[in-house]
Amino acid sequence: MIGFLKGSGGIGRVMTTLMEALLERGIEIDLLLPSPTHPDLSEIRGEVACFVIDLEQLKQAEVQLLDYLHQRRPDAILSNRDRSHRLLMQPKLTGQRPFTAFRIGTNVPERLKRNSPWTAAWNGWRLTRLYRQADLLIGNSSGVSAALQRMLSRRSMQRQPSPRIETILNPVDNETIARLASEPILHPWLKQKPGPIIVSVGRLVRAKHFGLLLRAFALLPAALDARLMICGQGGQHDRLQALATRLGIADRIELLGYQPNPFRYVAAADLFVCSSLFEGSSNALIEALALGTPCVSTDCPSGAREILDDGRLGPLVPVDDPVALAEAMRSVLEKPLPAEQLRAGAARFDPHHSAARYAEALKLSAPRPEMNVPELGMSEPRAD
Repeated sequence: MIGFLKGSGGIGRVMTTLMEALLERGIEIDLLLPSPTHPDLSEIRGEVACFVIDLEQLKQAEVQLLDYLHQRRPDAILSNRDRSHRLLMQPKLTGQRPFTAFRIGTNVPERLKRNSPWTAAWNGWRLTRLYRQADLLIGNSSGVSAALQRMLSRRSMQRQPSPRIETILNPVDNETIARLASEPILHPWLKQKPGPIIVSVGRLVRAKHFGLLLRAFALLPAALDARLMICGQGGQHDRLQALATRLGIADRIELLGYQPNPFRYVAAADLFVCSSLFEGSSNALIEALALGTPCVSTDCPSGAREILDDGRLGPLVPVDDPVALAEAMRSVLEKPLPAEQLRAGAARFDPHHSAARYAEALKLSAPRPEMNVPELGMSEPRAD
């Protein structure tokens, strides 16, 4: 049995896919959530037991987690957020924790670089100390795992034992993605197709570097009559819209906001672009491959090079070079790779393969015969 401390959004989709594959293997799953109305609950096809762990209230969360551990005695816990990592390592839980793994879904040193030097150094020290307390660290790309290894090799902390580090690629549910991609889409650009359609997906935040994508798009030949659509919401919306106006492309781009089903846009596009400054492993890029949509990406740390197979499945360009990105976009639009080749390249992200790797890494097996598996429902902590 495994307990999941789980987040929402992209990580929620990844974990939902993983959980379904683990359930198919006969692994019993408990889901530890901050709220009984978590948005990913409706997506789970299978029986799981759900427990509320309110991470906003540390003392209450400790009580809830201890109660859960006493009730269910899981064989392992998989945590997905730094906040839940910290909860698991509270002194009160010493001796109570089962085998504990932290899943790390971003290139932590690259993320820290975006802070001031003092803040980066302090947070780096704290995270290194935290990560060393886990039994296992799971990176979602080889780049993330390598970055973790460098963090844990800091001389100031070499006296502390280091956990094992495994790389397990994010699973992608091709069947669900294909079904969602087939839903109708009414946008006039996609119905009339005045020219090639370029799509990107992600939160409108600095790390996604959509300003670079806009500058590269502005360099494409006017004769292409291309259109750019970005699915996502975030704090940079107004800044990006203003940049599009300054570049003279405001009439050929559209910031679509949050889209619960971005796959239909990606499937209908002629090109998908990842313009990120850094990633862990871009789910949107993997999903574009799975849909057979030609791709271009920045060679950001990390994930993109691994996903695009060192450039064999799509060009990789320097992180802050709009000219190189524009040239790569034009080249792929003129001569795209066959959709079948791209889909075949996404086979590495099969959920059953990921589930097998997680089951092995976490030392999981099918449920014990005496265990009673509850149906989906929220369990409240006991009153002591």
